[in-house]
Amino acid sequence: MAVSVLARGDAERLLRFVGEAESLGGDHPVTGDLLVELGRLVEADWINYQEHDCVPRHLFEVERTDNPCDYNESFEDFFVVELYESPIGQRRLQGDFRALRVSDFFTQRELHRTHFYEVALRPFGIEHELEVDIPSPPSHMKTFQFARAEGAFSERDRLVLDLLQPHLGRLWRAARTRRELAAALTGLDHAEARESRGVILLGARGEVEYASEPARRLLREFAPDATLVDWLESGSRRPLVHRLGERRLIIERVGDALLLEETRPEVDLTAREREVLTWVARGKTNAEIARLLWLAPSTVAKHLENVYAKLNVKTRTAAVARFLGPIGLEGGDGESIVSAQN
Repeated sequence: MAVSVLARGDAERLLRFVGEAESLGGDHPVTGDLLVELGRLVEADWINYQEHDCVPRHLFEVERTDNPCDYNESFEDFFVVELYESPIGQRRLQGDFRALRVSDFFTQRELHRTHFYEVALRPFGIEHELEVDIPSPPSHMKTFQFARAEGAFSERDRLVLDLLQPHLGRLWRAARTRRELAAALTGLDHAEARESRGVILLGARGEVEYASEPARRLLREFAPDATLVDWLESGSRRPLVHRLGERRLIIERVGDALLLEETRPEVDLTAREREVLTWVARGKTNAEIARLLWLAPSTVAKHLENVYAKLNVKTRTAAVARFLGPIGLEGGDGESIVSAQN
């Protein structure tokens, strides 16, 4: 099988994009201008970036400034069609985040017979689609979409996006860290010791000028003194990770501040168990989930039994809170999104 190799000119353009991309973002790294620059690397009629959460129901979208039309689907339609009917969406749920084309799964004739084409592509004149994701859990997916009316995407286009993927992820994480730091600094005076995030402010010589109460607690419990000093002196840009049993302390440096966060261990759920729990988080009953996923209700119940056992919980609400974290177990108007059916 032939292996695609990036031409020298493409490599130079890619390196230039990586070098300039950070200046195009702010508190959020993806802007219309950044998508314009991406379009110089991979030509397309439409380019957009989407983040979609299952809890709470939310779709964040950035379009290239010169996209010829707007997408007007409701979030429900988008989530169902893009995630559960798009072959690329199915791969994302299985943890495959490589750049993928719809043509990797369907011929044009096969594609035209799908409901996915009728709802998500044909109304906008789209015949070819290429996507790449920033690797993420199914609770919060981050997708760059490229679409054309004519002309299939090439292996060269796929290779460019595969090479860019880690850099796009780094830009997203850097912007998230800036937002988290700003929020943490705002709440310094009100932080409680048991919070999972803390902030340390460093002086001109690297001395600690201020440490929030959560930061002091995390340092006492994890006691990373020696490794922390070595990490600071090395000037490393990579986060410092310190483990204590199953718990992890992640320390990131942002200018003259350190952002500390305690995280819980990953839970090994299957792709189908993740799908079921995602719909549970959105308030669906077992019967509704069964219809959405073309399963028997008893199969959905069995998947939930396995989820409860793996997460060491007994209820739907506890399972969502344990796996997805405290990310809005209430809807925008205050009602519980998680069904009362246990």
